[in-house]
Amino acid sequence: MTVIDQTTNGPPCVGRHSQTEHNLDLHGLAHAVAVAVRQVDQRMLAPVGGPNNNVAFEPRTLLAILTFCYARQIYGSAEVAARLRRDEHLRRLCADDIPHPETLRRFRIRNRLALTFCLKAVLRFLAEEKIAQGLLTKVSEEHVAEEASRRMITAMFTDSLELDKDLAFGGPAHPTIELCLSVAKGATAVH
Repeated sequence: MTVIDQTTNGPPCVGRHSQTEHNLDLHGLAHAVAVAVRQVDQRMLAPVGGPNNNVAFEPRTLLAILTFCYARQIYGSAEVAARLRRDEHLRRLCADDIPHPETLRRFRIRNRLALTFCLKAVLRFLAEEKIAQGLLTKVSEEHVAEEASRRMITAMFTDSLELDKDLAFGGPAHPTIELCLSVAKGATAVH
């Protein structure tokens, strides 16, 4: 990926976080996310739709939100959307129009390469912070790549669990999941 488009909607910042999350310098992390997002060529980003002229559905906004959340180990799209609703700074970033978890899932799927690129850059930043604190001695690019991949897989898995839960409790089923379930049960799809 190359540096072509230098515009961004800015990084998200979350006001409160649980005790289980890492105690990160959120401003430093937000800055690292903004830098990484700016490095992604706009042509590499696939939009996912949404209301016209709404910043919440712009690819760079969604890229920044998901990168920031995955860096903080917040993986499920439903949890990301819930955090967007709870945090007034994030709501302002999204112009009070919170993307639905399905929109976040679609964005992750369609923009996996860009998201992985940004996540690697942010994880590298976090490793460099640990070096500065004397907790690490070097940054392993192999480890950064493996960790970015692990976090992407964790996000996909978490979302699949959320979708399974929706199905189990009679929630709205995703058409792709319904098709997969019918194939798994041996039924034939009717078009």
